[in-house]
Amino acid sequence: MQETVTNIFNLFEPITLQEMDSVKLMDRTDTKFVFNIDDLPEELKGDIVPEIDPTKLFDEKEYATIIIGSEGMSKKDTSNADYVTVLVSGKSTREEKDEALMVLKENNAQSFILNAIAKTKNLEQKALLIAACWETGLDFSKDYAVFIDLICHTNFLVSFEAFTVIQEMDAEIDTTTLQASLKTLKKIKDPSVSVTDAIELIEQKLNV
Repeated sequence: MQETVTNIFNLFEPITLQEMDSVKLMDRTDTKFVFNIDDLPEELKGDIVPEIDPTKLFDEKEYATIIIGSEGMSKKDTSNADYVTVLVSGKSTREEKDEALMVLKENNAQSFILNAIAKTKNLEQKALLIAACWETGLDFSKDYAVFIDLICHTNFLVSFEAFTVIQEMDAEIDTTTLQASLKTLKKIKDPSVSVTDAIELIEQKLNV
């Protein structure tokens, strides 16, 4: 019986977040419960519970796990959460990521993206979210200091993408912020290429 149920589960094809959105499933609220299998009634054990490999659930190649948002999120932030997940998923197509970037820009999702960056521990995913800041074309000039701190990160991709964000900014940054940023960057004892480039960029802006 268990083998039969497992085979039936395997017949189902996964769908993308965009496909779920198109059939209006994203407004629902799910309540999930976690409990020990010993608490499950005997008639529900074994035969009809398909065996799940727990290591697969935490396989970063299979799943993108990011803790973002909170209970009672608005519909807009729920949408932002879905599209942020698309950006870090290794299974997302280029078209899906382009759509996610477009929607996040339309939603003016600066605060949401920054919150996701702060909470994401996986450095590869963090770098992808930082890249989204310049890929969306959103204005992050008010968060200049945040990206200066990220440029100082020891991870190359995180530092590189953060530098790209400030490099691509069109808005004017005030002198006080630039001077404070320069001071922060020059404190790094063993500066990376991105730190050095950021110092040079800021010095050029201050000398204009």
